[in-house]
Amino acid sequence: MSPGLEVVVIVAAIGVGAFVKGATGGGLPLLAIPVMAVFIGVERAVVVMAVPGVVSNGWLVWTHRETARQTRDLPVLLAACIVGTAVGTVLLEWLPGRVLSATLAAMIITYIVVSTARPGFSFPPRVTRFTSPPVGLIAGGLQGSTGISGPLLSTYLHGYHLTQRAYVFSLGALFLVGAMVQVVTLALVGLYTGNRFLESVLVLVPILALMPLGSKAARRLSPQAFRKVVLVLLAASAFTLIYDALVGSA
Repeated sequence: MSPGLEVVVIVAAIGVGAFVKGATGGGLPLLAIPVMAVFIGVERAVVVMAVPGVVSNGWLVWTHRETARQTRDLPVLLAACIVGTAVGTVLLEWLPGRVLSATLAAMIITYIVVSTARPGFSFPPRVTRFTSPPVGLIAGGLQGSTGISGPLLSTYLHGYHLTQRAYVFSLGALFLVGAMVQVVTLALVGLYTGNRFLESVLVLVPILALMPLGSKAARRLSPQAFRKVVLVLLAASAFTLIYDALVGSA
C-alpha cells in the first residue's frame, strides 16, 4: 500500500471513530488504534492517540456536564482508573495481550447475551458498590497498556441503565482521567518525541471535525435505539478482541 493510501485509511478510521465517539462516548481508540497499529506499530499508535484522548474526552465532559449528578459510582471508578492506568503504562510489555483480549471478549459477549435475553437487566447499586473498584483498576490497566479500555467500561456502564447523556458523560470522564494519566506516564518513561507530539496534534483535526456531528446525530435517537447502538458497538468490540486474541502477539 502506498504511503498516501495508508494516510487515507488511517484518517478514515479516525474520522469514523470520532463520529461514533461523539454519538456514544466511546469507539475512537477501538477503531483508530488497531488500524494505525498495522502501519505504524502498536506503541506509536498508543502514544499518538493519547493527547487526542485528553482533548476529545474533555470536550465530551464539558458538553455533557449538566448530567454529572445523574451518574453512579463515578468517583470510585475514577480513582481506580488512575491507579490502573499508571501501572498498565509502566508494565506495558509484561501484560499477556492475548489472554486479556480473550477474557474481555468473553465478558462482553456474556453481557450482550444476558442483556438481549433480559432487556430489563441491570447492575444494582448493592453490586456495583463492590465491583466498581476492581473494574476501574482493570480498565485503567487496559488503557495504560493498550490505549483501549472502552469495551470494558462501555459494557459495565451499559448495565447501569443511565440516561443517554449521563452515560456519555460517565464514559468521557473515565476516559479523560485515564488519558491524562497516560500522557503524563508516557512522557515520564520517555515514549514521547517531537514528531509523535506533532502527529497527535494533526490527528485532532478529523476528530474535532466529526465528533460534534456524531453528538448531533445521537440527539435524534430514542433511549431504546441508543442502547441498541451501544450493544452493536460492544459486539464489534468483542469480535475485534477475539481477532486480536487469535492472531495478535502474546
